[in-house]
Amino acid sequence: MENTTVISAQLVDSGKFVPPIRMRRASPEFFTAFNTLPAFCRVRAVARPSSDSEIGVEVWLPAAGWNRRYLGVGNGSFGGSINYYRLGESLHNGYATSSTDTGHRGRSSESTWAVNHPEKQADFDYRAVHETAQTAKALIQAFYDSAPTRSYFSSCSNGGRQGLMEAERYPTDYDGIMAGAPATHFGFKTFVTGDFAAFQKRGGKIIIYHGGSDRPEANLNLFSSVQKRMGDEAVRDFLQLYLFPGVWHCGGGDEPNDFGQWLRPGDTPQNSLFSALEEWVEKDVRPNGVIATKFAIDGDPRSAVVKRRRICPYPQAARRNHLGSDSVATTYVCP
Repeated sequence: MENTTVISAQLVDSGKFVPPIRMRRASPEFFTAFNTLPAFCRVRAVARPSSDSEIGVEVWLPAAGWNRRYLGVGNGSFGGSINYYRLGESLHNGYATSSTDTGHRGRSSESTWAVNHPEKQADFDYRAVHETAQTAKALIQAFYDSAPTRSYFSSCSNGGRQGLMEAERYPTDYDGIMAGAPATHFGFKTFVTGDFAAFQKRGGKIIIYHGGSDRPEANLNLFSSVQKRMGDEAVRDFLQLYLFPGVWHCGGGDEPNDFGQWLRPGDTPQNSLFSALEEWVEKDVRPNGVIATKFAIDGDPRSAVVKRRRICPYPQAARRNHLGSDSVATTYVCP
């Protein structure tokens, strides 16, 4: 692994992983059942693609029960730490998975580390996620003596931006990208332009989602610009946008707001956009809408279901099939 040094590699026994004390407070959606994790190989590494780079990387490899997929996870705001919640969630669902601190350590609200450090800015803007993907794939190959059958990236906000940046700059890193509320104008010197031609040509798929109460205009404009550049037929082949009415940033809100942002056993393409993305990548079945759910406690599927709603790929709108009640999501279909 060029420019990358492995700091440690250890086998963590089932239920024995203890996350660092200094982690942001978990919201109900976050995976926190670390004591239920299966045994895994935990690899910590540092990537230094420049003389001023210090990119922290963690790769978690299931000791048994690997689903033969790789899932990279992203960071919110200015990053600065490994995303253990998402690593745990991914491992719990059978994925080999990775996370990066984006090239620095600190609070996600801080950016003073970037002052007079253009290389660290480049690491944050795009290099850290790429270096992490390359490191993870090399470690997967070494550990299993096999490459992943498919590689995915899923994250929201700045993490959504990271996914789209991967599709633009490094189109071979991932096969499928789920980008939630991507902050396309966030960063230092490099921003998302929507140039996904190489990613589309190699068969990659992208699903973007955004809450309707989270000012989605920038991503509506991005989607429109990609359509104008590539044409409707090409876009239908690889890119979808979903708008969720009444939903806030990455989730929450009074309307159905749970639709596959979080990995859970038993997810299906009908109720999970991520599962739908996998089916699109692996079976070439284009998603045709998703049923979003509002739980009594946001992000907690053990709580009561308050309501459900079928959401169609933008710009389609769900319509009734006249086979059931107005209040039942399955009564509605996408055109």
